[in-house]
Order: sequence, then structure tokens, then C-alpha cells
Amino acid sequence: MTTSRPVTAVLRGIRALLGSLILAGVVLNFANVVGRYVFWRPIIWAEEILVFIMIWCVMLGATLVTWENAHLRMDAVYQLGSPRVRRWLNLVSTAAFLVAGLFVLVQSTRVVALVASTGQRSVVAEVPMAIPYGAIPVSFALIVAVVIWRGRVLLRPGAGDGA
Repeated sequence: MTTSRPVTAVLRGIRALLGSLILAGVVLNFANVVGRYVFWRPIIWAEEILVFIMIWCVMLGATLVTWENAHLRMDAVYQLGSPRVRRWLNLVSTAAFLVAGLFVLVQSTRVVALVASTGQRSVVAEVPMAIPYGAIPVSFALIVAVVIWRGRVLLRPGAGDGA
């Protein structure tokens, strides 16, 4: 599928952010190990921050998996179907994915707004909890955009069985 420059820039940005987060996690984990076993002074907030980093990595990674159409799926019926059946299965699965993604986006946005309004912070690092919770609506907004971008191909006449 051809991509426009803005889409390519967003995908590169997501990949760069993912790489930076993973690198930061590795550096923080290494520093914590050295602090704990060499200097007997662990970084007490490190594990909490590492969990938050992993949440963001998983959620942003899900966006890339959606873009690459690499989600796990049961496709035995799909493979046996004619091009017309495949087209309809693609339309139905895309519509279901879009509805589910929009539902998660709306609900997670409400949760983040609630957490932000209460000023909830993490126990050890005292990070505003809207930051780790924010990974969900951010990633699902991107996922919904990807599903719409990819789904528009299915609406073209003669789109065949490609998605």
C-alpha cells in the first residue's frame, strides 16, 4: 500500500519513540542493577517507571501491528473463500475492528479524564497516572486512524480481496 509523506512521518515517529522508550528502559534497568548490586542503593522508582514504559511500548507497538495488518486471526474460511467472500469478510472484520477501536478510544479517554481530574499519582515515582493511562487513548486514536486509512481501500469498486 502506498503511503503519503505525513503517514510515513507519523510511522517513523512512532518507531523512533518506541526505540527511544526501549533504550530508556534498558538504561534505567541497567542503572538499577548497578545501583542495587554494586552500590547497594537501588533506584526505588525504577520498576514503576519500567512498567509505564512497557505499557507505552505495547500500545504504540499495537499501532504498528495494525498498520502492517499483522494481527493474529483465524483465516481458514478466508483462505477457502472466493474473492467476493474475502472482500465481504474484510469489510465485516474492518467494521468490527473500527467499532471496537472507537469504543475503547471513547472509554479510555473518559478514564484518563477522570484520573487527570482527581490528580492521581503513582505510588513511588509520583508520576501523574494520566501519563501511563494516556497510552491507551493515544494508541487507539492512531489505531482507529489506521483502520480508516486501510479500510478506505475496501470501499473502492473492484478492490478485490486485498486489505
